[in-house]
Amino acid sequence: MKAHIALLAIALALGAALVTPAAAQTGEGAGLGVDVNSSGLTLVQMAVPDAISLGGAPDTRGVTEALTGTINRDLTLTGYFNLIDKAGFLADPKAEGMDPDYKAWFNTGTQGLIKAGYRIEGTKVVVDLRLFSVDGSARITLPKPYDGPVELPLEPTRIRRHAHGFVNEVIRYYTKAPGFFNSRIVVVKRVGRAKELFMVSPDGLEETQLTKSGGVNMLPAIGGGAIYFTSFRAGGPHLFKLQGGKTTPFSTHKGLNTGAVLSPDGGTVAATLSKDGNAEIYLLNAANGQIKKRVTNSWGIDTSPTWSPDGTRLAFVSDRHGSPQIWLMNADGSNQRRLTFQGDYNQTPDWSPKGDKVVFTARDERNVFDLFTVNVGTGQIERLTQNQGNNEEPTWSPDGRFIAFTSTRTGESKLYLMTADGRVQHPISTGKGEYFTPSWAR
Repeated sequence: MKAHIALLAIALALGAALVTPAAAQTGEGAGLGVDVNSSGLTLVQMAVPDAISLGGAPDTRGVTEALTGTINRDLTLTGYFNLIDKAGFLADPKAEGMDPDYKAWFNTGTQGLIKAGYRIEGTKVVVDLRLFSVDGSARITLPKPYDGPVELPLEPTRIRRHAHGFVNEVIRYYTKAPGFFNSRIVVVKRVGRAKELFMVSPDGLEETQLTKSGGVNMLPAIGGGAIYFTSFRAGGPHLFKLQGGKTTPFSTHKGLNTGAVLSPDGGTVAATLSKDGNAEIYLLNAANGQIKKRVTNSWGIDTSPTWSPDGTRLAFVSDRHGSPQIWLMNADGSNQRRLTFQGDYNQTPDWSPKGDKVVFTARDERNVFDLFTVNVGTGQIERLTQNQGNNEEPTWSPDGRFIAFTSTRTGESKLYLMTADGRVQHPISTGKGEYFTPSWAR
């Protein structure tokens, strides 16, 4: 069963069983009737020929895929680039080597060209990645170590990491802000009957299992080099902190301990506790979990806190007016006000690193869960997903230009990535099993 933090809090507070999305959908209500947002974007026409073995030896170690495959996948996921079909190349990439025939590429309609070359030397590989402006007939100088040959261990993971870094700089060149492909997402994944934490790369090709408790671990949040999560391993639900490979109890009060998120300054964790009988939001010391302050006190359920990027405010979920809605308050609990007024089941908010919007899950007019954003200043709501199963649990990329989320559009709950306006959406999870509640490190 897929437990959402708002549902979990309500269920535990009332002494009821966990509620599944399917059960939640049977309820009646107006829902969120908002059209999907769409916007135009001029794509860069990019050519990425296969990596060239500069030493002439055949590639028996998967270097070409680690370089070209990674670059192609990253560029596709961003939605900024249109990759030119290799069948339409007029130039011969191998014959011209690392120095392009600009005229041939220009006649193909190419604006940007990426050349990749490598030379295997024992247990090392020398990788040379280059970006060219075909329009300007010039090579683009990127920051070190992405401006020429670099020696790397002959390991696919290290080669892919270098390719991710190169793409980050290519994105910076075209958009004035770097990409996110060397960041990480922590997510819950079903393993047999258990739910464990995994670290996943933003392209989904690398997964590392972080917990092996054999039980239920859920709702992770990553920040400050640590992961805070809820687990039932000690009777729970209690909060735990995973740092440096070691898991320690963080908050073990009677009742609910969940939804922990670290403040931008790294000193405070906002979390939901029900130690006094009702689910409320508390501020905890990030080092030891000691309570600093209780910041909500209402008859309803207050849960799912998320920090503004400057750390001065919190968005959260409250049903104090009868249905779960997104609310705002100052970090000290003052000036609490309702942010969403559409829909009757709004939950799992995440505040954009840009500070202007909160993305959240809502049940729409068809009793299906989809993703929306609400402008913090104006209250304007935009829809990001529609007609593709249940889409839930959004988390912003570090640059605030992308959102990772889960979707059941192919049956099982899988991990997806989309642009902040919902225009481009791609699946990124590659492993077997279901994925839940992603949290993007930023």
